[in-house]
Amino acid sequence: MAETRFQQLLTALANNRGLKAAALLLALVSWYLIHADISHERLIKEVPVTIRAAEGWAALEASALSVNILFRGSVEDLRVLEQSPVRVEVDARKKTSGLQQVRLTAAHVLAAGSARPTFMDPPNVTFMLDQQGEKSLAVEAEFQGSPIQGFEVARITYEPSEVMLHGPQRLLVGVNSVRTMPIDLEDRSRPFRKTHVALTLPPDTWLANGTASNITVDVAIAEHAALHTFQDVPVNALLPSGATGHVIVQPVQVNLTLRGRAELLSAVKREELRAYVDGSALVPNTAVALPVRVFLPAGLEVTTIEPANVTVRILP
Repeated sequence: MAETRFQQLLTALANNRGLKAAALLLALVSWYLIHADISHERLIKEVPVTIRAAEGWAALEASALSVNILFRGSVEDLRVLEQSPVRVEVDARKKTSGLQQVRLTAAHVLAAGSARPTFMDPPNVTFMLDQQGEKSLAVEAEFQGSPIQGFEVARITYEPSEVMLHGPQRLLVGVNSVRTMPIDLEDRSRPFRKTHVALTLPPDTWLANGTASNITVDVAIAEHAALHTFQDVPVNALLPSGATGHVIVQPVQVNLTLRGRAELLSAVKREELRAYVDGSALVPNTAVALPVRVFLPAGLEVTTIEPANVTVRILP
């Protein structure tokens, strides 16, 4: 009877047992050597994470800006890996607004060579998606230190005075100005100009194209000025030479607030102040509201006159 196929197979296996055992052993050794060659591991730390949002959208408040990745591969693969940049990229262009959570996989890892990422820490990244917007904001100076004693910052001007800031709308709502990098005032007593002053932008925001990122700041420094209010200063009407008649001023007294160096203000007495109105255009029996003016010592200026106008009438 002819041998069945099964019997033929048994016969073939029974023949040349030594040769077959050697082949099996060689296969096992080869597998072990290959497996050992591709089982080297290398931990790459602080691999940057990039989140790609759709045009007109922004990703913010990411739970991780970098991750640690364990790679496995041959010695050559790991050598190539160390010589090339590695990064993680999350494609969020098809996701909707709001809170997002993405589990990181090997598909998110961009690296040269054939080494395989086997572990990532953290394994997930969460972030918010929000539409982008723009907002025109005033520039404000950030100072450090103080001028020489007795001096103060009197005025600040900027060029440009406003910039156009881009970023997520929910962030722009809470931003009212953009501040400069700190400008040193220590021991200054004279006006000065700083050019190419950088701005400190809020996180996840940027300046629109064409908007200056370097600002010119002019700082005027003057001696420290004090304020003092003098009550019930009499008001007189100055009339043209040769004018006659009785002048009535209502109210007849005003309060003056003066600004200047403290030592100058302390030397001024109320009786020395001269408040007046110009009565050169007065018409008899006609009441006219006129602004109050003041003769002042040098180095002082008026900040407030209360009331600023008085009613004046001349009687024949």
